[in-house]
Amino acid sequence: MTYQQLTLDERYQIQALLKCRQEPSGIAEQLGRHRSTLYRELQRNSDSQAVAPYLAARAQRRARARRVVKGAASRKIHGKLKRLVEQKLRLSWSPEQISGRLRLELGVRISHETIYQHVLRDTHERKGVLRYCLRFGGYKHHRFKKSRMAERTRLRKNWLAQRPTAANDRSEIGHWERDCVLGKRGNSALLTVIDRRSRYTRLRHVRRLNCREVSDATVDALSPYREINKTITNDNGMEFQRDESLHRRLRIPIFFTEPASPWQRGSVENANGLVRQYLPKSSNLDKLPRWSTLALEETLNYRPRKILDFRTPHEVFFGSELRLTSKRLMRLGLEFSKDV
Repeated sequence: MTYQQLTLDERYQIQALLKCRQEPSGIAEQLGRHRSTLYRELQRNSDSQAVAPYLAARAQRRARARRVVKGAASRKIHGKLKRLVEQKLRLSWSPEQISGRLRLELGVRISHETIYQHVLRDTHERKGVLRYCLRFGGYKHHRFKKSRMAERTRLRKNWLAQRPTAANDRSEIGHWERDCVLGKRGNSALLTVIDRRSRYTRLRHVRRLNCREVSDATVDALSPYREINKTITNDNGMEFQRDESLHRRLRIPIFFTEPASPWQRGSVENANGLVRQYLPKSSNLDKLPRWSTLALEETLNYRPRKILDFRTPHEVFFGSELRLTSKRLMRLGLEFSKDV
């Protein structure tokens, strides 16, 4: 029979029964535990100086802390061996290569799985960088898959396979794509929202790249078109994760591309490339003037596009017709044009 640690629920029962002045042996019998387990629990996790000597939450914290210390002391990778393993990881050696070479040169038998577990602890406990020394930065390795909570979040998402046909074939306006353009320095970003059919673009300056501010900027950009808004498509960036709140505010479904698949939202990728003409990657978006975002938006929407038979996104989106080559000086966003 294997020994099992006391659970938090059992510790709360112990706390309640002690408060009722029951004897440890009687408590052990009620829990189906050996009485020595209860005496050992009270000896290790009680505080005789406290008003309530035994508290379940405090006992749980102490037990967990002891397990952490014991686990660290029993690990195979420590001291000189730890420094050697991490040095080879930083040289892009795989855990299997390190394991084999240690056995060949030093006679040290340590499995590659033990090295992977060391990298995992470095990732989760110390927020270290060893995982990035592995091939693919550890991202495609099963040990670095996302948590169950992240997987449940993934299952709740709407994926492109569920997106309406009208959005896929660009047969109607109101199906938007969105992404964020980042600068070299600073905390802010530029939110790009583009209609898939007309390529009509909305730009908003986001002071901090987080879910709340990106959602607020999206609502501000799309609220004038509530009657025609139908869907939004974006990638799996952290700034787009809380889609339920945005869905309630805009009342349209939000779809997600597959990870590492930027071609699945090619319209906004192309729009970002046009934005880079004016805001290169070296730009500090924190210092972006307030007027420049709307000026850049206007420039993009009044620029003829070959894919639209040289009509502008503004004309296609609003079903209008503009005169862009009249014999007068015109200012459109950031550009000046003159037909002579």
